[in-house]
Amino acid sequence: MGKIQWLDWSKESFERARAEGKPILLDIKGSWCHWCHVMDETSYSDPAIVDALNKKFIPIRVDTDKRPDVNRRYNMGGWPTTAFLDSDGKIITGGTYIPPEQLREVIRSVLDMYAKSRGKVRSKLEPPRIPRASLDPLTESIAKDIATSVAVNFDIDYGGFGFEPKFPQTDSLEYALVRYRYHGEKEMLTIVSKTLEKMGKGGLYDHVEDGFFRYSTTRDWTIPHFEKMAEDNARLLATYLKAYQVTGNPFFKEKAEGILRYVQSKFADLKEGGFYGSQDADEEYYKLALEERKKRTAPSIDKTFYTNYNGLFASAYFLSGSVLNSSEYTKFALKTLERVIGTADSKGALPHYFGVEVSALKGLLIDHALTLHALVDAYEYTGSWEHIETAKKLLDYSIRTLGDEKDGGFYDIPEQSADIGELQARDKPMDENSSMAIAALRMSWITGNERYEKLAEKTLRIFGSEYERYGIMAAPYALALESLINGPVGITILGSRSKETEKFGLQARKLYPVRRYLLQLDPAKDAERIRQLGYDSSTAPVAYVCVGKVCGPPLKEPSMIEPTISSLISLVPVATVSQ
Repeated sequence: MGKIQWLDWSKESFERARAEGKPILLDIKGSWCHWCHVMDETSYSDPAIVDALNKKFIPIRVDTDKRPDVNRRYNMGGWPTTAFLDSDGKIITGGTYIPPEQLREVIRSVLDMYAKSRGKVRSKLEPPRIPRASLDPLTESIAKDIATSVAVNFDIDYGGFGFEPKFPQTDSLEYALVRYRYHGEKEMLTIVSKTLEKMGKGGLYDHVEDGFFRYSTTRDWTIPHFEKMAEDNARLLATYLKAYQVTGNPFFKEKAEGILRYVQSKFADLKEGGFYGSQDADEEYYKLALEERKKRTAPSIDKTFYTNYNGLFASAYFLSGSVLNSSEYTKFALKTLERVIGTADSKGALPHYFGVEVSALKGLLIDHALTLHALVDAYEYTGSWEHIETAKKLLDYSIRTLGDEKDGGFYDIPEQSADIGELQARDKPMDENSSMAIAALRMSWITGNERYEKLAEKTLRIFGSEYERYGIMAAPYALALESLINGPVGITILGSRSKETEKFGLQARKLYPVRRYLLQLDPAKDAERIRQLGYDSSTAPVAYVCVGKVCGPPLKEPSMIEPTISSLISLVPVATVSQ
């Protein structure tokens, strides 16, 4: 039996659709996606469908992880996405999984409609809604609105947010933790603790081989959807570690260590550095006990290295190294980051993925933002300024290729890649812009370059009147506002490289990292910067701690850093950013 002759998403495929007067079937799949495999075995193995698609359509297949730009614009509500397009890339109709009998009907109606409209249709998609900067000040009331949204959506019985299906929603958990740590809101700690405990004890966690599955099909976290994703495990690793830092709850540390065991055995390329993308779903396999699993072939792993997921994992591994006192994790994070940076082209653009093949799609906002965070982390956890120099180049390149100088914010893709169908309209996603804004703020705190802070503010301003539409999905924006409005928790350590100076660094790195920056200055090499900051290095090694614009006395004992931060947090008034 013949197979569908899938083509790549390319100008050539679209030109062929135009030349032959055929509609396009766009299939967006995931290597880890159960229903994608089912559709391959059913609908896409049906002889009548194979024949129709090969003869009367231009069939294009896209992997959602490899083409997030296409997925953002064409996803019809999940995976697989089955979208019928005209030769200009406008959507005629579509859905997710379509069984054979129904798909045969849809194929007939699409061909009929296409013939009648002579290949021209009105797109079923709304163009991206590009937000505009608000003149209203960015205030704590916006952050409180989003916190209220997180609280209202919290499932008091089972933890998490809303009903089934239930996803981890790590950004909402991170923001709830921020509200507790910096604003003393005890109910927010309940949200974090209950959710992390229920997820970690329930079916979302693989109690045999460790690691988290992608989501729960049930409200009470009992029955998961069985794929395991690099992104989810990287984000959950960081969230459990931060919750452990703030609460000291040993269960959170235990779960973080479990994620690390899983990742080290399945996702980490221990030799070269870097992390693979995902492990496939296999319901029967994951129902088995350990000894039975050993007799079976494990679900396959997508051994592609995605730049965004590697950025997340590098950051989470730097945090793991400090919180769990393991230099091995720090070293592996550095090895990974070195590999990611080594993939950049001569201009500075990072490919979206690398490994066996290197992505032609490069310079994406999400890849650059998360790599920037990993570079700043690398500096804070090692003290090596070269990471900040690399970050400066990457940030400045991103501003040139993705930034909107006139209206503020960043586009998700560089202009030269936006050339087919809906990709002609660049978007400014709130979550990716929020991540970039925090990266710019962190760079401004460490380098002293106020231009980066102004850039972050202008970026966040464009969502000032948009955030309410997002509900709890505005949590990344709230996290960025927290840093902009209330300013950093800055720890500046003065001292030459020595065991005594390093004790200050070790202590500082163990502290909750949200809003925190760590600046390490050598009195001999950095005399000018120390003078600008108004610090006295004659008593080095010494640490200075500031929360927002309020600073404490010089500290000669590393153990005084944490209590000084806590006392300053209680003194600092909430700020507002006005025009």
